[in-house]
Amino acid sequence: MLKLNIGAGNLPQDGFTNHDLVKHRPEIDVSFDLNDELWPVDSDSYDEVEANDVLEHLNNPLQAINEIHRILKTGGIFTAKCCGWKNPNFWVDITHKKAFDVRSMDYLDPTTALGGEYVYYTDKKWKLLMAEEDRNHNPRFRLEKI
Repeated sequence: MLKLNIGAGNLPQDGFTNHDLVKHRPEIDVSFDLNDELWPVDSDSYDEVEANDVLEHLNNPLQAINEIHRILKTGGIFTAKCCGWKNPNFWVDITHKKAFDVRSMDYLDPTTALGGEYVYYTDKKWKLLMAEEDRNHNPRFRLEKI
């Protein structure tokens, strides 16, 4: 089972290929810019992709989510934790570009009200398995590639 931890930062994980913008520590296995339109990763190559405290730093989070869809195998799982708009740290960290809400990923699942109404946002489809807010008002998501 191949698993990718994007934006590992100072929290690389055992059992994952750990990614970051630069190889700033020995545990970082691959490095590339998540803002690039096409990542240097083969399509349909991972069973799981995790992104914790990453998407809020990107210029275009939807483009990155579309890339995650591309590199995941069908049925693969994408988990993410994002800085929420109700978390004061979103407004403190000058590198944050986009705040998230617990309903943000609804747009990606055509079976949700938002996903059904805005189905044209992306042709990449997901099944939303979990969306919850942690104690710091950060949304956490689990999606399955369909």
